[in-house]
Amino acid sequence: MGRTIDARLYKTDKPSFDVYFRNYERLFGPLAGKAVHLLELGISQGGSLELWRDYFRKGTIAGIDVAAVRLDDPTGRIHVYQGLQQDTALLDRVRRETAPHGFDIIIDDCSHIGEFTALSFWHLFDAHLKPGGLYVIEDWGAGYMRGTPDGKAYVPPRRVASFRSRLRPSVEALITRPSVVRRPALKRVIHAVMNRLVRMKFRSHTHGLVGFVKQLVDEAGMEDITHPAWGTPPARASKFKYIQISHGQVFIAKAEAAGGPALPHPPTRPRGSVRTPAPSRRTLPARGVRKKRP
Repeated sequence: MGRTIDARLYKTDKPSFDVYFRNYERLFGPLAGKAVHLLELGISQGGSLELWRDYFRKGTIAGIDVAAVRLDDPTGRIHVYQGLQQDTALLDRVRRETAPHGFDIIIDDCSHIGEFTALSFWHLFDAHLKPGGLYVIEDWGAGYMRGTPDGKAYVPPRRVASFRSRLRPSVEALITRPSVVRRPALKRVIHAVMNRLVRMKFRSHTHGLVGFVKQLVDEAGMEDITHPAWGTPPARASKFKYIQISHGQVFIAKAEAAGGPALPHPPTRPRGSVRTPAPSRRTLPARGVRKKRP
């Protein structure tokens, strides 16, 4: 059982986000008594570094901020650096001086700008986060805010009934008719028509940090994206063990063999409650592809 975090005891703005610390307690709890190496980007007055020092009593805590931050740390376990999160040379130096074997936890509470967050994420995640380590992005909802440099107010997508959506129920009704069921060739034609009718884009907000988080979802699906049967080669597994998205926080666990070769693929698409397989290519040919007649 991990320790409880009380952010009210420290000079940090985090107490107003109590749900953040309930998530941290759940995911960081198993590491509380270990000699972890933690890096935080964006530390304001430095109170969060003191919080992590006290929570991880054997840990080494490093922080980077654009402003100069001075802390009185009698333990000598806190290391503060001044600079930009997108300065990859600085990131390399911090790892070299404070975590020569890599970081167990990295928390980004810095610029909340999508481009800078993406740059530091991929540099740190690939080169400086240990396999199995956790990377946290805070306040990703900044991409919905007009006041941020790359944010924009959310505009709900218009829901207008298209010709395809109006036609779909009639085609669906044909599939179960006995006259169609008894005629495989006709059934294949109707399935092909349905395949075209259900193809649509789900438009979404892609500005700023919100857009980058949605790119991370693509990385989580990389094994399907690069699948040898229907994807784009070369096949590889995702760099993520898992990604968890909640209000204000994204937790990404690094795979033990991040980005390595994909696991052996089954001959058919996987079936289950988690991922819904795409329709079989034998019955639903891709757009513009016609089956050759024997």
